Amino acid sequence: MYVLARRLTVMAGGYQRITMSDQGPTPFGRVLLAGEVSDAEPIVAGPLRTLPGTVISLVTAGTGFYRHADRHIEPIVGPSLTVVLPGEQHWYGTHPGQRWSEWFAVVEGPAFDLLRETGRLTWSGPRPLPRGVREADLALLLRSAPPGSGAEQQIWALASWLSGALAPSVDDETALWDQAARLLSEDLPHRLEMRDVAAQLDLEYDRFRRSFRDRFGRSPLAFRNDRRLEAAATLLRATNLTCREIARRVGFSDEFHLSRRFRARYGVPPTSYRTD
Repeated sequence: MYVLARRLTVMAGGYQRITMSDQGPTPFGRVLLAGEVSDAEPIVAGPLRTLPGTVISLVTAGTGFYRHADRHIEPIVGPSLTVVLPGEQHWYGTHPGQRWSEWFAVVEGPAFDLLRETGRLTWSGPRPLPRGVREADLALLLRSAPPGSGAEQQIWALASWLSGALAPSVDDETALWDQAARLLSEDLPHRLEMRDVAAQLDLEYDRFRRSFRDRFGRSPLAFRNDRRLEAAATLLRATNLTCREIARRVGFSDEFHLSRRFRARYGVPPTSYRTD
């Protein structure tokens, strides 16, 4: 995100940091602000507040509460995820004098609108963090400040993390393969070794490859290439970027490589897909 202003408040034993952004919109959305509370009492305007984007709050340690617009109160016990719909009155924080640790962001744009349109995000308030969803992944995304096209990858990854965090509870086997799918769908412009994915899942490589094909009907590499093509299709519809730039942003060597793969998948070249 492009940084407009930073505010750091140091308290006994902890701190609160907020980064305001003047990042221009990407095709997928943008981060309006992000920050962290580390073992401190959060400073939150009250008694109710309304924010223009979707609020993501991950409390990693400590307790507090969430107040709805009708004054109904729900407890927050870390680790816990709180999500607030845009424009909805709310308040959350600790009881006076108490501390917690939290990562938070306010985001907006098509990637997050899609979560509401598909029914993944329908209500505001706290919810348990599903097993298999890594707190450290959100912290890494909110700690980074990518320039240029990196902002698109940050938004895509944030939306993917939130989608996984909002998914219904699943068994360990399903969670494992959901994680595999997420890893293969992230950081599309860059080369990803399939052996490295298997290692992150703590699976022997040949077992990972066979089991993935059994579950998804294609190899891990083919799955990743399909995600690249889906991202390219989104950029063709949502932006005026050239095919060369789109190819670069989704990980194809050049626009000719993208065009061949795109035609094989969608039956038309990228230029025809854009104008249809």
